[in-house]
Amino acid sequence: MTLEQLKYLQAIVEHGSFRAAAESVFRSQSSLSISIKKLEHELDVQLFERKTYRPTLTIAGKAIYKKAQVILSKSHELKSLAEHLARGHEAELRLAISGVLPIEPIIDILNQINTTYPETRMTMLIESLGGTMERLLDDDADIALTDSFESDSNLEGILLTEIPFVSVLSSRSKWVNKITSLTEQDLENETLIVVRDTSHHSTRISKGILEGAPQWVVNDFSTKQRIIRSGKGWGRMPYHLVKDDIKSGQLMMLNSHDFGTFQAPIHLVRKKNKTAGSVAESLWQALQAIAWINPTNKPLV
Repeated sequence: MTLEQLKYLQAIVEHGSFRAAAESVFRSQSSLSISIKKLEHELDVQLFERKTYRPTLTIAGKAIYKKAQVILSKSHELKSLAEHLARGHEAELRLAISGVLPIEPIIDILNQINTTYPETRMTMLIESLGGTMERLLDDDADIALTDSFESDSNLEGILLTEIPFVSVLSSRSKWVNKITSLTEQDLENETLIVVRDTSHHSTRISKGILEGAPQWVVNDFSTKQRIIRSGKGWGRMPYHLVKDDIKSGQLMMLNSHDFGTFQAPIHLVRKKNKTAGSVAESLWQALQAIAWINPTNKPLV
């Protein structure tokens, strides 16, 4: 059994006659008939009823044809992938993303890249703190969007934006009436909700930690947000994640001197000594064009 025979089978079904099918595949009708007879002999089944005016699939023929369509579709996918790779396009592209970033603009860019290069599989690795850089340095990612970049001669880094962080607690907290005058000392016995560094073998990074305070450690900012919103503890959060909760009154922003807003710089990073394929280069350029938004709704870049 060959792909060519399955293509002939498909042509006969789609065109409704051996003659039209032969013309569509640029073969003589006799050679097409011989090829189908050989296929029937090899499979030991009759594919078409020969007594009808037009070729009609037998019950066995219908089952074989259904499987043939799957094989032909996979064959087309394989050919497309081979052509994609032959043009220097990558089979997979991996992007390590800091969990502090709004994901929607990144998804928009990935959708654009996917439209242009549909055969390239996209992998997004959402990491915290040192996890993004560790994925890049370990070659688990091709590009990183990170809040933990440190200048290195082996790395190319571009500052994209800064993500504002604010300190929040629940509107049900006993400290709500002191929201404008709270000090770190006031909260030294309150539970601090912390997102853990997802790096495995690098030196762990901590940001916005009040030393000595009791802590709950969680995997991501979404979990941290829900815990604080429930009334337990407090913590520093990317403003874009909590602005709606602040607006609705579920969360209160600490705005005293000890809890001012701080900015987390976000860098686009890749290795200098690693040759970028055409898809990676397109993504690298597209990510630089994102107009990130700050709390005043003005572009940050």
